[in-house]
Amino acid sequence: MSKISISYSAPSERMRYGADILFRTCLGVDVEWVDNVDLDNSGTHFYTINASTKSLKCPIHSLSFCDDMTTRSSGVMWVEWKGFKFPGEVLGVTDLMFDPLAAAFFCCSRWEELPSDGEVDTEMRDTHGRFRGVSSAAYKEGMLRTPIIENLARILAKELGVTPEITTQDYEYQPTIDIDIAFAYQGRSHLHNIAAGTRDFVLLRWGRVRERMNVLLNHAQDPYDSYDFFLNLHEQSHLTTQCFVHFADYKRPYDLGVSKSVLIPLMEKLSSRANVNWHPSYAATSHRGQPFLNEKRTFENVGNTSEIRTHFLRGQSSMWTAFQDASIQHDYSMGYADQPGFRAGMSRPFPAYDIEKDSPLELVIHPFAVMDSTLKSYLNLDCEQSLHLVSELSDAVREVGGVMMTVWHNTSVSNHGIWEGWQTLYEDVVRRCLP
Repeated sequence: MSKISISYSAPSERMRYGADILFRTCLGVDVEWVDNVDLDNSGTHFYTINASTKSLKCPIHSLSFCDDMTTRSSGVMWVEWKGFKFPGEVLGVTDLMFDPLAAAFFCCSRWEELPSDGEVDTEMRDTHGRFRGVSSAAYKEGMLRTPIIENLARILAKELGVTPEITTQDYEYQPTIDIDIAFAYQGRSHLHNIAAGTRDFVLLRWGRVRERMNVLLNHAQDPYDSYDFFLNLHEQSHLTTQCFVHFADYKRPYDLGVSKSVLIPLMEKLSSRANVNWHPSYAATSHRGQPFLNEKRTFENVGNTSEIRTHFLRGQSSMWTAFQDASIQHDYSMGYADQPGFRAGMSRPFPAYDIEKDSPLELVIHPFAVMDSTLKSYLNLDCEQSLHLVSELSDAVREVGGVMMTVWHNTSVSNHGIWEGWQTLYEDVVRRCLP
């Protein structure tokens, strides 16, 4: 196995984390730290990345020294290198004009998102408190649609003459399905169906009236019951399905769950053909603490709570320690609602980091590249344009031998209402993303 060493006398936890991301996670290459006084780098100026025959002298950014006050005052500047732009520019006389370890830490820890944590409907955050993709440094630098940290790792390997253990042949495709609203009509109370049916009648929506009656009388399949469609599609393509199921009670406007009497049998059916994971509700993620743990406890009886994706993608780096403390091992929330691309500069899973304690976590973060509603609702793309964009993202992941993850919903592959035509699009997406 290939191996590299990094010469520096007192590496911070951030430096070690950045090195592990670049070399172990992205390349499958072992890395060790050595204290070599002969290199005269025991001060605060540079470290040296060494391979068997080559080395690179790299400057150290204030971010690597955990000096957040200085970093926020001066900003994190990006610099162009080998056809890409990377964060962590440092002016000086070294082989690189930026700190690659700081670049990895900056992207993967989501350091830039921390100052605006808790804001709602601001320049940086949307009405749900989510960090906006268009506010990210990667978006502004034109680097959001490529996994820049994995690209950086491969460029470093080439410069050092190191052969990565991970190659382009290791590319994977992982489809995931979020089940926010399991059924359109089933699992609703009699009062709900009467009120909704009356509203459709008053508004002369005769098609909806007939559809609701036929489903409730068992004369037709519920329009959101697209489960056999995507399960068959994934199985025929030899893919494992990851489902994230919303399990909270009905609470407008964001938690529109259905009755457990129909949801639990559905989950039992899914579990024989897919991994059924918890999709923490909007309310649980908002309040966390005991409400979060209570909802987790109810889901444990019917599904897997060690792997989650938060409803509305409201999970963020400031929650990672709490997730780990709640025995969550994998979080699939890493992506933007408003923009496709690679929020952490990564396509493959990577370890989380606690910025406040400056310590890596055991929690594993699984990034996704694109979500259906991003294409349709935020970017207003049609099916042809959507497929073209997904293809570009898939190609970017193939170049680094990464993991292409998509987020679709049972509703978007239903061909129902505003999603007409998107079932065929999803078939095209799966075929395009296959290895």
